[in-house]
Amino acid sequence: MKQKLYVVEGTHDETLLKQIDTDIKTISVGGSQLKPDVLDFIIAYQDKFQIVLLFDPDYTGEQIRKRVAKHLKNPTHLFVEKRIAYSKNRKKIGVEHLTKHALKALLAHEIKECYTDNQITLDTLYKLGLTGQKDSKLKRDYLTEKLNLGYSNAKILIDRLNWIGMTYKEIEEVLNASS
Repeated sequence: MKQKLYVVEGTHDETLLKQIDTDIKTISVGGSQLKPDVLDFIIAYQDKFQIVLLFDPDYTGEQIRKRVAKHLKNPTHLFVEKRIAYSKNRKKIGVEHLTKHALKALLAHEIKECYTDNQITLDTLYKLGLTGQKDSKLKRDYLTEKLNLGYSNAKILIDRLNWIGMTYKEIEEVLNASS
């Protein structure tokens, strides 16, 4: 089994991970600038390490995730829920604001990309009530929390459900468990 390399946005995220386990391997992409030498390193060593992407649950974090993931063969993802990632004054959001307990729990919920023929589409989300209806956001929030996919709008949810190979029936079962 390959050793994991956690790819994060900044040095504060690395520091927090090291507080959980001093032997953990981390690398910071340097924030939204995404240092080219760091990306080159990650690409070059993806066969040696299992790359685990852990970014802030905001627009910038999602953009960095997309930019890094598109260069990798088979990355693993960790998604942080916004509600647990706020700073004490609730003005900032990020991995560095997680409690150690929350971070430890999060590390157990890695999502591996595994595309299947079961393509989830916008029409699928509509049929399941996950978009286009009054309570769609609540349903999406419930589903993403149960599946540890982090906050998402409909477009991001489609990508993430396809990454993990969810079928219509499986999504329906998760949603029906909430009733």
